[in-house]
Amino acid sequence: MIMKFLRKKKNMKIILWVVAIFIIPGFLIWGLGVGGSKSPYYAAVVNRKPITLKEYYQRLSETEKRYREIFGDKAEEFFKSMNIEQGILENMIREKILLQQAKRRRIKVLNSEVVEVVKSEPVFRDEKGHFDEKKFREVISSYKSEELRKIEDDIREKIMMEKLKELVISEGNVTVSDKEVADYIKNHQLTDADRESIRRTLLWQKREEYFGNWYSDVRKNSNVKIYLSLEKEQPSTGTSSNGSNTAE
Repeated sequence: MIMKFLRKKKNMKIILWVVAIFIIPGFLIWGLGVGGSKSPYYAAVVNRKPITLKEYYQRLSETEKRYREIFGDKAEEFFKSMNIEQGILENMIREKILLQQAKRRRIKVLNSEVVEVVKSEPVFRDEKGHFDEKKFREVISSYKSEELRKIEDDIREKIMMEKLKELVISEGNVTVSDKEVADYIKNHQLTDADRESIRRTLLWQKREEYFGNWYSDVRKNSNVKIYLSLEKEQPSTGTSSNGSNTAE
């Protein structure tokens, strides 16, 4: 169903950009413990599931390209300051762990959900904000089925991770009390007119913190072995020098 839907379009650069931005790595906040041993095939192994060197360098190349388009001449300076190589590997480890957790919880993604994500992109909408089937066909009609399948898989995995996040946060029953809102208003010298906006902001912050703490615990208890040696050091996230943790 999805392949037929996606196969109807042209100039894939637009949708590839959309997907890249949609799943661009949140690597800036995750640290990385790097082991000294090397493998001719693997960048890392996460709970016995490998991240190959090919996958890693492909992600590195794609991400660097996107950031060069965004930052232009300042991209190299940005790469050096953020240590992008380690960040990308840790982000790939994070994705692998989250997808494993999602599968353990039997989280499913319907074909219709993938289609709706694609159709919701502004690039495929007309002047009135409605989905434009003709424009969609023009964007991706010239691309191979393998490329379309990769896009579909990327979107499906993104949805799966978002569903996992919502499920984990719902289990934590994260809320914001009236006192928390009142204290924030008082401490920042705001007015009651901002109360609902502040509540939403505080709730978002608490939800992100809760999920971040949950992931940190799962990461520490995962069996992660890193084979790719990277020069710069980052704060350890629980992986020992040989890269091994307690298996899930």
